[in-house]
Parts: sequence; structure tokens; C-alpha cells
Amino acid sequence: MTASGATPVERLLEELVGPVALLGAAPLPAERLRVQLARVERRAWLVEEFDAPGLCAGRCPLGSGRAQLAFQRVPGAVLAGRVSYVVASSLPVGPGRWVLLGRPAVVAPSEAGRFERLLRSLRAPPGEFWRVHGGVLAHAARAA
Repeated sequence: MTASGATPVERLLEELVGPVALLGAAPLPAERLRVQLARVERRAWLVEEFDAPGLCAGRCPLGSGRAQLAFQRVPGAVLAGRVSYVVASSLPVGPGRWVLLGRPAVVAPSEAGRFERLLRSLRAPPGEFWRVHGGVLAHAARAA
């Protein structure tokens, strides 16, 4: 519990109300949030179009298909539409719907080619790519 009396999960639930609503998903009960937090992985997303402030359509570069992405905190580059990839801790809230937690690292369009080459060069066991390389990709995106 914090000084306000709210637990960290309760505070996170409050912060996620807006992004989850943007996605048209039902509010997350505390128990479901605890389960979903265990599934959070730092992922890279190719941003395809901006649908509304704090909401965009993107695609996982590993081929999992198109998804709607809502930002918990929207970086200025995203607001200005100057981004090709974002890398963030990604919370699944429904089929094809993800909330990007915290402040995502962004890759400018001018650096997209270098970032894509880095993505193609990385190897990991099936199903473990983001757990193995998520931190490296976030660092590379911040450096870009």
C-alpha cells in the first residue's frame, strides 16, 4: 500500500482506465490485471497509422498480425506522428488489443532501416524472442 492507501495494482488499474477505454475493451478487474501483468513482454511494434491521440494501429514485426495499441503515456514523437517503431512493455487486454505501459522508446522513420536490420539479426527459441531481446531492442530504440 502507498501513502494514499492504494496498492500498486489499484494505482495501475486507475492509470489504465483511459487507454483500455480507447481500445473499446472492458475495464480490467484487479484479478485479471494481475494475471495479465505476468504476460507483459517488452515488444517492438511497427506503427502503421494513428487513429486518435494515444491510439494507433500497429503490427508486430514477428508476424502476429495487426493490433490496436493504446499508450499509457504518449511520447511527444508519437503525438507528432514522427515514429516508425515503438518498443514498450506491452499488456494484452483483448484479442489484437495492447496497452503500452510506461513511456515507450521510439524509433524515428530515418532510423527504421537500421532497427529492422537489428531485428532480423536476432535469434531466440520459438516463443521467447521478446523475453530474450526486449531489453536490447528498447535500448537500441532509445539510442536511435
